[in-house]
Amino acid sequence: MHFTRLPNLKHDLVCLRPLEASDMNDWYDYLRLPMVYEHTSWNVQAASELAPYAWSAQEHLASSPLRFAIALRSNNQLVGTAGFHTVSHINRSAELAYDIHPEFWGQGIATAVGAELVTWAHTCTNTLRVQATVLEANERSARVLARLGFAREGLLRSYRLVRGVPGNFYVYSHLATTTAV
Repeated sequence: MHFTRLPNLKHDLVCLRPLEASDMNDWYDYLRLPMVYEHTSWNVQAASELAPYAWSAQEHLASSPLRFAIALRSNNQLVGTAGFHTVSHINRSAELAYDIHPEFWGQGIATAVGAELVTWAHTCTNTLRVQATVLEANERSARVLARLGFAREGLLRSYRLVRGVPGNFYVYSHLATTTAV
C-alpha cells in the first residue's frame, strides 16, 4: 500500500502508531490467551516470530502487509494491532485484520480502529476493496464488521489452516463506494 500519511485515530483511550520491535512481547503474550487464541488463526510459538510485522520503511513495498500498533494514549503500551495483509496493489484490495487484548474488549476500540483504517485505505491508499475474513465462531468480530458497513459475502469452507486444521471463514467486503462508520 502506498501512502503519504498515517491513519489518525480519534479515540479517547488509544491511538494508532507504527508497530515497533519492542511491542512483540506484549503482542505475543495476549495472542496466547485462550479467549484470543480460539478466535484467530495465529499459531506463533515465540514473540520473535512476530518480528517481521514491525515497521520498516526500507522494506515496505506496495504489496507488503501493513500492521499498526493500537496503543494506550496514556503510556504508549500496546493493547492491540490492526492493519492489512494479502495486499494486492494491482487489484487495489487488501484484507483488514485486527486483534485486541481482552482487557480492552467492549470499549469501541475495534470499531473505531476499523472505521479509521477502512476510510484511510479507501482515501489515502486508493484501495477499492477492503475485505476481512472471520472464523465461523467469531461472532464478536462479525458484529464489528457489521457496524463498519461490511457486507457478508459467504462462507469459505476450509479456507485457511488454523493450527493445522482446516477452518471455515466468513468473508466480508467494504467497497470504496460504501461509507464507513
